[in-house]
Amino acid sequence: MRLRLNRRWGCLAASALLPVCLSTPAGAGASASVPASVPSAARAMVAQLPAWIDSGSTVFWLGAGCVIGGLTLGVMVSLFLQQRGRLHRRREELKRVRHERARLSALLNAIPDPMYFKDANGAYEGCNPAFERAVGLTEQELIGRRDADLPNPPGWVDTQSDGRLLTWREDGTDAAGGARCLDVSSARVFDDDQYLGQVAIARDVTQLQHATDAARRAATVYEHCGEGIMVIDHQLRIVDVNPAMVAMVGHDRQTLLGKRPLLLREAEQDPEKLRALWADIETRGKWSGEVTERHKNGDSIPMWATFVKVPAPSGDPEQVQYLSVLTDISRIKQTEAELLHQSLHDSLTGLPNAALLRDRIARQVGNAQREHTCVAVLYIDLDGFRDVNDIAGHAAGDQVLLTAAARFANVTRLSDSVARVGADEFVVVLSGLVDEETAMRLGDRLIQAMDEPILIDHHRFNVGASIGLALFPADGTQVDELLRNAEVAMVRAKLHARGSVQAYRPELTQAVQQRFELTHALRQANEAAQFRLEYQPQVRLSDGALIGAEALLRWRHPTRGPISPADFIPLAEETGLIIPIGRWVLEQACAQVARWQGQEGKPQQIAVNVSARQLRQPDFIETLDFILGETGCPPSALELEVTESLLLEDAEQAISLLTRISNRGVRIAIDDFGTGYSSLAYLKRMPVSTLKIDRSFVNELSSDANVAAIARTVIVLARSLNLDVLAEGVETIEQAEWLRREGCDWAQGWYYGRPMPPEDFVVTPPPEPLRRAPKRLQLA
Repeated sequence: MRLRLNRRWGCLAASALLPVCLSTPAGAGASASVPASVPSAARAMVAQLPAWIDSGSTVFWLGAGCVIGGLTLGVMVSLFLQQRGRLHRRREELKRVRHERARLSALLNAIPDPMYFKDANGAYEGCNPAFERAVGLTEQELIGRRDADLPNPPGWVDTQSDGRLLTWREDGTDAAGGARCLDVSSARVFDDDQYLGQVAIARDVTQLQHATDAARRAATVYEHCGEGIMVIDHQLRIVDVNPAMVAMVGHDRQTLLGKRPLLLREAEQDPEKLRALWADIETRGKWSGEVTERHKNGDSIPMWATFVKVPAPSGDPEQVQYLSVLTDISRIKQTEAELLHQSLHDSLTGLPNAALLRDRIARQVGNAQREHTCVAVLYIDLDGFRDVNDIAGHAAGDQVLLTAAARFANVTRLSDSVARVGADEFVVVLSGLVDEETAMRLGDRLIQAMDEPILIDHHRFNVGASIGLALFPADGTQVDELLRNAEVAMVRAKLHARGSVQAYRPELTQAVQQRFELTHALRQANEAAQFRLEYQPQVRLSDGALIGAEALLRWRHPTRGPISPADFIPLAEETGLIIPIGRWVLEQACAQVARWQGQEGKPQQIAVNVSARQLRQPDFIETLDFILGETGCPPSALELEVTESLLLEDAEQAISLLTRISNRGVRIAIDDFGTGYSSLAYLKRMPVSTLKIDRSFVNELSSDANVAAIARTVIVLARSLNLDVLAEGVETIEQAEWLRREGCDWAQGWYYGRPMPPEDFVVTPPPEPLRRAPKRLQLA
């Protein structure tokens, strides 16, 4: 503004002085020749000057020239000074701009995050070194180029964005090998609504984002964790709790804050446990163990707690905090109690099991030793329980056991112990002032308790009890010894006097030991192939012709020698070994009769005893088919001998099973007929081919008229049912003659031949008188 005023005023001064100079005498002649460059207004002023100027003088013009020169010089000096000041200010402004650019450049270079500038066309105008490293080009190489021109353009550049954007990029990885998270801030630059370009900066916030995610997850876990979490300060006051902790104790969060938790109060916890807790926290920084908290309603809550010490970053002890994680273990404790109860009690009856019984006997023995008293152990086995399972099923058997347990518990005192130690075995323990007579009376009451029949699903079961008794200290001083001796006495009662109480005697141990050794030897015999079969001839009484043979099992022990079938067959039945042994017998017999087919003087039919336990096997029919097919034995050459006891278990099922066997062409014989329960109603429905008269009747034919009458009745019955009759145990000619006269078809016994190995099988012809035709009985 000052420069403009000086110029204005300088021009005005020059215009005003110019006519004066032109009116001097030296310039009089030149007035007419005023330069054309002089303005017209100046010429008009010159024309109006007084005339005396025209007469001029040299002095005047010199003075005027000096004045004009001075003014001109002043103007020029003024213009110079103004221009100089303006240049100085310009230099200062440029210096300040350079300083600002230097500071801005240093600032941009110091920024570790990539940053760029773009013009309105998207071309780079500048960037910082971080951006150069990101794209691999220098700023000079970037200027004027667009992203499409770059070999490695940054993926986060967007010329249209404006604001802040959080994005994950796979174009680079962080130190952990994952994608990078970039926090991109961009802004478009305008000047009076004119778009000039864009500036943007990107910050790598991968670690921060990971930390944020971790904090978010931790907060989510804290809020939704099923375990209670509690933060405690150095004064053991609650600083914070999560919702699970609030739910555990029943108090709201505000009530808990600032208070000391109950689980850290000596009145609620064992002081020794608390001292151990703080000692571990101070030495190891954490502690874990079981504590007890109390619910708002007053219930105690067992908890598993973990305390962790959280030191302050500054090391200030008053800033130390403790983090506690608490798990409600009420259900675990309840489950443990239930499991403990299950491990010590029978699941069906709820009575103590063998483990708990042993513990109780041990405690009673200890008390008896201190007080010089006795302990009685009564070992009970139910008689006829297996029949319940076989006839009515295991559900009915369970009902019988429950009934027996209830009856035994009603007979005994509260101080006595009743336990179930086996499938149908119970033990009663008495202590105090007891003796053998008192224990025997209790045993009688226990047996009487089972006298009443048990009704289950329209079935009426008479289940008895056999009891063995052992006394401390007379019959043993150890738990195992007392139980073993009581069981030995029970076995004797079961074998010799069912439904009675037998006291232990030392000689019983030897018998039980022999039975145990025989059972073990029987198992080894089955595995070591110590069994063999012998065959006893079966002949026709009318002419003594060989009609078949019965396969008889024999066992020769390597050290004991021959063992009677009467000793080991019942044991095999009881232990279940009869099933594999019986299958072996059936296989060997079928294979042998298949080899004898068509050989003169050899049996063409073989009889094999099968036990009721074998027939109850669900796969017996399939096993029979397999053996017949595998050995090549014709079904008509095989006769299966079954006992009458099969009818006692389930007559209808027995009839169905035997019918299926008979339909295959296999003959069925009733062995030892007349010695058991014979039902004529069932007999006429069963597909039986032969009735076998037991040897006990044959042996007494000549000495007992009643026995002879029974044998005669069996023969008549067989004739009426169109069945064949075979007499066992024929040893004399008188027995054979009597049977022939009464119309018996077949016979076997030592009179016709002893059991023989298959390679030595030979039939001795009977005496001549027995070859006459038999007398046929005429029935009215």
